[in-house]
Amino acid sequence: MMKHEFEALAKREVTDEQFEAIEKLYMSSTLNKQDFVKSIRTILKSIPEPEKEKIIKKMCVRDRSGCRKTPNGCYYHIEYVELVDVDIKTGKFIVKALEDKDFEKLSREGRDLNLSTGFDFDYTQCLDTQHKEIELTA
Repeated sequence: MMKHEFEALAKREVTDEQFEAIEKLYMSSTLNKQDFVKSIRTILKSIPEPEKEKIIKKMCVRDRSGCRKTPNGCYYHIEYVELVDVDIKTGKFIVKALEDKDFEKLSREGRDLNLSTGFDFDYTQCLDTQHKEIELTA
């Protein structure tokens, strides 16, 4: 059985290391593919799913005056967010805040998290994960 076949039957993804162990179990069994996957469903629930790579984008946030620039006119206020999906009905991007570990990863990759003028989209083009408009609180 191939990894993609297993994932299609199990309806979930596994890492290469996890699949190697599953493949050893499968090779030692006499069950067909479908019956084997059914027999290890309880084991699959205890195996953590692989972490997916996040799509991290830069979102421009304006101040309450509507200007994109800070008072000194030098830099935009940029927020790093995870692009989750696109709302088909409105055409807006669905974004969510990053976790601390994501910022640590960006820092290790050498990204400047403080000052920037480039951005991928404006907050007015975005929705939160509850499909609500993003409102400025400060």
